Amino acid sequence: YTDQQRLEVTIPSPGDTWELGGAQITVLGPVKSYAETNDTSIVLKVVYGETSFLFTGDMEKEAENDMLDYWDNDDLFRVDVLKVGHHGSYTSTSYAFLWNVMPQYAVISCGKGNSYGHPHGVVIQRLQSIGATVFMTATDGEVVLECNKSAIWHIED
Repeated sequence: YTDQQRLEVTIPSPGDTWELGGAQITVLGPVKSYAETNDTSIVLKVVYGETSFLFTGDMEKEAENDMLDYWDNDDLFRVDVLKVGHHGSYTSTSYAFLWNVMPQYAVISCGKGNSYGHPHGVVIQRLQSIGATVFMTATDGEVVLECNKSAIWHIED
């Protein structure tokens, strides 16, 4: 499709940034090559004024740890909203990662009654132990968080 439109594919690298609609987007990962495709998920931090979001795709613990080591900057990962990795699987969202992120809100995208058992209870416990308000598409349906440059709020149906 890109060939038909004569477009060139650009693969982002950690540290790449751009602006979109007044928000600053930074690529934080992946910082290495991985055999496990989940760990190759692109990780984006979005900052809009004083509000911030972290989107981790299906990244698992190994890639989380590598990313923390690569950046060696605790404050870089602090965000208001975390899109929880790998649908809430126990293979992601480690305590080490969460203690760096410390989100106010955590959003888990997973289907109700999925065959993988997502989200796993241990991940929900980890999120609750750091004080995050957890939203899950399996139980909450569509999760909508809105923000301006200074606050984030949950929109209920």
